[in-house]
Amino acid sequence: MNRAYYGWLAGSTLSVLGDTALFFALSWAATGIGPQIAALVLTGFTLPRAVLLLLGGVLGDRIGPRRLLVVCTAIVGACCFLLAVVVGVRGVSAGLLLATAVVVGTVDAFALPAAGALVRLFVPDEQVPRAMALRTSATQVITLVGGPLSGFLVATIGLVGALVLDGLTFAVLFVVLLALRPPYDVPALGARRSVVADALDGLRVAVRDPVLRTVLLVVALVAAFVLPISSLCVPLLARSHGWAASQAGFVVAGSVTGSLVVTVLVARFGTYARAGLVGGLGCVVAATGIAVLAIAPSVPTAVGATLVQGVGVGLFTSHLAPVFVRSTPRSHLTRLQSLLSLAQTIPLLASTNVLATLQVRHALALAAAATALAGIALVRLEPRAVLERRTSP
Repeated sequence: MNRAYYGWLAGSTLSVLGDTALFFALSWAATGIGPQIAALVLTGFTLPRAVLLLLGGVLGDRIGPRRLLVVCTAIVGACCFLLAVVVGVRGVSAGLLLATAVVVGTVDAFALPAAGALVRLFVPDEQVPRAMALRTSATQVITLVGGPLSGFLVATIGLVGALVLDGLTFAVLFVVLLALRPPYDVPALGARRSVVADALDGLRVAVRDPVLRTVLLVVALVAAFVLPISSLCVPLLARSHGWAASQAGFVVAGSVTGSLVVTVLVARFGTYARAGLVGGLGCVVAATGIAVLAIAPSVPTAVGATLVQGVGVGLFTSHLAPVFVRSTPRSHLTRLQSLLSLAQTIPLLASTNVLATLQVRHALALAAAATALAGIALVRLEPRAVLERRTSP
């Protein structure tokens, strides 16, 4: 790994700390008003992201992922400080929670594809799996700290503190991005065709490639039922048991710890050649943890359940994400990343609102069943020869 990669890794990892605190604060404040409001706030985050992701992918390839990420970082940092002032003056309300979620979701639509493509600009292709695992490990360490820290912030200075912290971390990332130059940067493509034509071209590449197509389909199913666990189900489960916000933070931290163990091992030793097989088994392990969480009678049991869930999710993401990145043509880096983010966002819109209408135990049981189904499908649908070839350096 080169120094430029480590510099970008430090800046991007720090910004995750602010994001973790902010999202936990939003979820906790929204569930305090009601489960429907919580689902509405999460929808306010995911809906603009779903609508604008393809545009974000096109712009990233046109002007370059790093340049786009610089702009997005400046915008989201400024918005965090502005919203902190508004919340501090007017207090927390459903409208302000929704507005905050919409702003963050809109900027994320442009930032996520660019951030996902940057790893490949800092390291050669043969180092992509380990570099991604290293980034994930560093992110998870910060997220692990962010779980208890988020509960502390909610208990002390609430949403205002989370917004200020997020703004500060993005200010640091902005400076880092300005200072660094990726050694494997790609030239900006420019606006040679319409936005719609460029977006459809990215979709065509993904549909025709068997590896990209398989990863997108399975990621969509897993994201729909795993992502709401921490943001919706854990806060609702904590409130149903009478657990404190800090205890809910430790439950969320359990999943991060489990995933961290896996990604550290991958960063050190690399991925297994049969990525589809390991990813499918990871889904089954995650489903087991979610099922135990549904019947967990205490905080220690819930932490153990999310720990198992995290191990499964870590196996899934650490093996499938590098396959997707290395299978992407360099001319379509941010467009394909936007499709990967879209595959996680659109199903989440429906699943979040469905899970919010169920009792939390029933919602977790449904999530466990769907995650297990995704694992079985991945093993059965895996284009084995292609996946083995592309996961080997």
